[in-house]
Amino acid sequence: MKILVVGGSNSVMKPGYLDHVHASLKQNGIKAPAFKNLSVGTNNCLIGLENIRLFDGLDKFDKIIIEFAVNDLSLIASDAFETWQCAYEGLLRHVLRQAPRIQVYNLILGRRPERTRALTERIRTGMHEIVGHYKDHYDIRIVDFDQHLRDSLQNDQKRIEQHYRDGVHYGLDTGAPILGRYLAQHLLAEPLPATSSWPASLCAASFDRAEFCVLPEVSTDLETHEFKNTRFCKKAIEMRVGERLTVDLPGPLICLSFLATVASRPLLVEEEGEAPILLYTSHVGLEKTPEKFIIKNFAFEWKKWSSIERKGRRTVTFSAVERADISGFQPYLVNRYNMVPGWDEGRGPYLSNLLYLPQQ
Repeated sequence: MKILVVGGSNSVMKPGYLDHVHASLKQNGIKAPAFKNLSVGTNNCLIGLENIRLFDGLDKFDKIIIEFAVNDLSLIASDAFETWQCAYEGLLRHVLRQAPRIQVYNLILGRRPERTRALTERIRTGMHEIVGHYKDHYDIRIVDFDQHLRDSLQNDQKRIEQHYRDGVHYGLDTGAPILGRYLAQHLLAEPLPATSSWPASLCAASFDRAEFCVLPEVSTDLETHEFKNTRFCKKAIEMRVGERLTVDLPGPLICLSFLATVASRPLLVEEEGEAPILLYTSHVGLEKTPEKFIIKNFAFEWKKWSSIERKGRRTVTFSAVERADISGFQPYLVNRYNMVPGWDEGRGPYLSNLLYLPQQ
């Protein structure tokens, strides 16, 4: 059994629920279940779409676990739900197009605070709508552990909270083992036959047709850095103060991915026809681990993809901004959770890929 995993930090934790999945599968007679984990913490499903699109060999796997429900709460605000729909359906459509016989497990996890339940319910409803559109054609399933845990504990919020280690992660000795065993039972299900038909997308602007601009390959005048750890090797261009990078894109910008470091400077994004955007590219967690980097993305989720007026070519210009100059760009700042201006003398920012939506 070969299993591909793409998700957030719950799928990265060691030991975590995947260790319990592995152990449970072996107990049920699967001698050597093999896992390939493309998960990245503190990101939404757009980074999953990027990693899946850039991954070679999807058709070699029997099953794929997609775990973004916890992370994607940031993408389902009132002005961003369409972006989530286009992104999640785009991820599924790419998987099904490349590996039509793969079993797809859409895993719904929940956050600990009770105040987030309405947002989780919105994710649940949206996921059922998308999965329901494809389930008669492909082996695509929903594994709703959040609901399972609540049902098994009679929806007792105090008891539910005891299965978490913090607001978004299940406890290593409490929630994670239960999750692992529960998911393993679903993974043991026999595959369902796939049809030869290919349904039209539910969302007219589904991001499976989005394209990438790989900046280290097109920006030959800027210095390229390679970031490595035990799980990933990522290339990125380094932006320096006084340098401007202008890219000609065949369609509107969906998101950009970058490498956050302790010293990463803020980034100014000027997309033709759109208001300028200033974003921070360092992360609060790096202050205590300055030797590390974090893979991050920034989504332009407020765009209305089904009714966007200007769909054609445009230029996008990127500029590094010194921390001392932030006040002059304050009206353009989009301050994302846990992203900060950075520390030390200031380097970068380090940009990897652009995802854009070309005209049909």
